[in-house]
Amino acid sequence: MADIKEIPEYTLTDGMIAHYKGEVNSEGKPHGQGKAYYKSSSMYDGAWVNGKRQGYGIEYYPDGTTRYDGEWSGGLRHGKGKSFHTNGTLAFDGNWVEDKPVNYPTMG
Repeated sequence: MADIKEIPEYTLTDGMIAHYKGEVNSEGKPHGQGKAYYKSSSMYDGAWVNGKRQGYGIEYYPDGTTRYDGEWSGGLRHGKGKSFHTNGTLAFDGNWVEDKPVNYPTMG
């Protein structure tokens, strides 16, 4: 059975500080399912592996609107995922590599 703990100030891969609540491994790092509440009031709810966002997760804007819904690897958006504008409209639906959308349409 996984331990459920709170970590008041956890530093994520991108350098953001978050209050974490969820499953942890034997080293006390987020591992399994958990939530990270950022100081900016945004939030991540999803899977963790050895202290990094890994697997499926959703990141929310401060008002609760979905910011990103999809796969993570090594703490970065990586794999299939959708990003959304602050008004809730779809911004991108496709593949991500190391936090960047692949073939994101640009205005020229």
